[in-house]
Amino acid sequence: MKLTKTLVLINLLLLQSYLIRFSIGGYPTNLQEILIGTTAIFFIIEIVKNRKFLQTLKNIWTHKIILIFIGLTMISLGLILTETITISPVLKENLDLIRHLKFLFFATVLGFIFLETFRTKEKRSAAIMIAGLGAILFGIFSVTYNLLGYNVTHDLRLLGPLDAAVYLAFYLTPFFLYFSIKFIDSTRKKSYLFYAIILAFLILATRSMGAIGGSFVVILIYLVKNGTFLKTKASKIALATITVIIFGGIFYTKILPTFQTEYSSLDERGEIWTTAASLLKEPKNAILGVGFGQFQNQYFNNAEAILEKAPLDFYVLQPHNIFLLFIFHYGFLGVIFLGFLIFQTIKKIIKSENPSFALFIILYFFIHGLIDTPYFKNDLLILLIIFLEMGLISTQKLNPSKHQQDSQQW
Repeated sequence: MKLTKTLVLINLLLLQSYLIRFSIGGYPTNLQEILIGTTAIFFIIEIVKNRKFLQTLKNIWTHKIILIFIGLTMISLGLILTETITISPVLKENLDLIRHLKFLFFATVLGFIFLETFRTKEKRSAAIMIAGLGAILFGIFSVTYNLLGYNVTHDLRLLGPLDAAVYLAFYLTPFFLYFSIKFIDSTRKKSYLFYAIILAFLILATRSMGAIGGSFVVILIYLVKNGTFLKTKASKIALATITVIIFGGIFYTKILPTFQTEYSSLDERGEIWTTAASLLKEPKNAILGVGFGQFQNQYFNNAEAILEKAPLDFYVLQPHNIFLLFIFHYGFLGVIFLGFLIFQTIKKIIKSENPSFALFIILYFFIHGLIDTPYFKNDLLILLIIFLEMGLISTQKLNPSKHQQDSQQW
């Protein structure tokens, strides 16, 4: 399956290719969808040619997290359709629903192919490194893009061709954590440190305090778990200094503007969370959610009445909190699923002698997810699904002669 492996690696290297948008006939698409679709075609051809088609179908049931995401989405979609007289208004008026379904479809397709193509921890780790190099290339491209005067924010935050600096930070941070952990685990291999430093500077340039603070907390937890930290006076001084700098930066850039200006990111989040809390007072919303990809519509239609003033932003795709995201997408079942993911992640980190780097990346998603949730947006959903499967589903090397399944368990 050499061709499929090559195509998967190209997909990982060019995760941000969804930004290259165009239309095929009347269908709006992007390069990412074309790459994933092409990869899927050759993946099917190769498993049929190698007589692995039936085994691959059976393997679908081993990817529990993907199946749960799909199952919860189907339930939510069913609830949405039962409240609609005809399908036509749904397709016409709920473009966010269609967008979210596309994001989930392509993310699960690429995630499944990735997991089936790279069947050992070592191969998956090597593939993630390719994705990390792609993140570095895109980060450098974003710097160049901004220096040329394109898409520059008023406060000079790095965002490149994206619509938000925090989105770029969310894309870069998992790979910063990957290279940092690999550097510590690999007897200080200098190339990993070099890549981590580049990503660290790029993340600092985004000035995303969630990414900076979240990655700091995760690295600290990893070092404590690794047992190689705070053994010297110098390390203690370094930790204290970095802590003061980071939390001082958070106070100066996020908290202080809330008191000094009429707008800050915390002000906007306050409005989002206030509106979300009001929507959850409706028992139906608290139990069933508002529907997959429907938060934007609900916020647009209700925020002004709930806040008794015009909100700072009418267009809010996600509720900026991971618990709110899952409950609005999937209802109470979504919160149970999220709680289970968090419990399993913490449990594995505590009990494992050498926890997978994927677990710490998942932990970062959860921590930063308390204040921001751009998960259901193309490549970030791909990363979320891949890291959840890698971290929470154990994998052992297959016996190629018997085509046995991976040994996988929760």
